[in-house]
Amino acid sequence: MLKYQEFIPHPVLQDCVKRFWILERAYTAQACIEEVVPNACVELILNFGSPSVQLGSTPPRELPKVCLVGLQSQPFLVQASGVVKIVAVRFFAWGVLPFLKPLAEPNSTTNVELDEAWGQVVTQVAAKVETEKYQQAVEELEAFLIGKRLTTWFDPGQVREAAKRLYETKGQVRVADLAASRHLSVRQLQRQFAETTGVSPKRLARTIRFETIRNRLMCEPDANLTDLAYECGYTDHEHVVFLQSPSSMLDYTENNSPRSKGGKRDEEAHHDLRPSGEGLRRST
Repeated sequence: MLKYQEFIPHPVLQDCVKRFWILERAYTAQACIEEVVPNACVELILNFGSPSVQLGSTPPRELPKVCLVGLQSQPFLVQASGVVKIVAVRFFAWGVLPFLKPLAEPNSTTNVELDEAWGQVVTQVAAKVETEKYQQAVEELEAFLIGKRLTTWFDPGQVREAAKRLYETKGQVRVADLAASRHLSVRQLQRQFAETTGVSPKRLARTIRFETIRNRLMCEPDANLTDLAYECGYTDHEHVVFLQSPSSMLDYTENNSPRSKGGKRDEEAHHDLRPSGEGLRRST
């Protein structure tokens, strides 16, 4: 049994939310492990079914029922048994601030401390999921987020526009050029990114570039990997690692950047795709 669906958010939310999505899946002993692949978003996951366990940590760690997944630099494995029932929000990297505090740390899967209002909406969503009314569950969550968005002052301004350019260029913009386009210094841009998204523009760019490659390979599994690596800006030793394992590229670039080696900082940046359409619709 597998039920998965994405929904385009209401226009009021489209500057912060990329998608809502639902998943209902029965896991068996023969098929109980899922790989979670990095993307350029932050995920709020509400699981009303069987618990999931994050593997790779010592000891393995059960994920909280309400879990905020920060920007990931490498894939991780999740194990489940029984039926998982999820309603989730996929935020743009800058989009969490009007709704939740604190920000999700990079590479984190953390419990979310809910206030009374959040607790009430989670209870309402749970009741809809219990009767398998997933679209109504998403509508409950969407209505709550719209209310918070309309009553919370939030102007991601410079960060949103800079991140959009990163998405549009598939992460192939120098941070210095990105900062100049917003009439900011590099340090100002980096500080605003850190305050709004929890990560640097360079790190977001890497994640977007990785997501571009993953999406291309999903649509074109026979694509020439060497050409794809160069098209996405990977060169020399980097693209050799990519040819060996696309999922290792994000971790490789993080661990082998000039900054991680103590050398001169190499300033680069990223891209952002926005959903289109009116109201809550199925994503095609």
